[in-house]
Amino acid sequence: MAAPAALRARLPALREEYFHRNRLVDEKRKKQYKAAVKIQSWFRGCRVRAYIRYLNKVIVVIQKWWRGYQGRRYFRKMVEVGEMF
Repeated sequence: MAAPAALRARLPALREEYFHRNRLVDEKRKKQYKAAVKIQSWFRGCRVRAYIRYLNKVIVVIQKWWRGYQGRRYFRKMVEVGEMF
């Protein structure tokens, strides 16, 4: 009969310890979550910046092709008209 009485006496302390440990676990989980969000944000930012660099390179290539095409077309027109030579 002493065991149930001892448990009843320790119950408030056990309850307090339980909630304290859960609070610590929740704080650790929140800290890990924030760290994971920061890592994901950094990675996604790197990926987007790399994609933007790629798009800029592709845009330059398209502009080169278009300007070359326009220049050749203009040159042909000038040769046909006879203004160049």
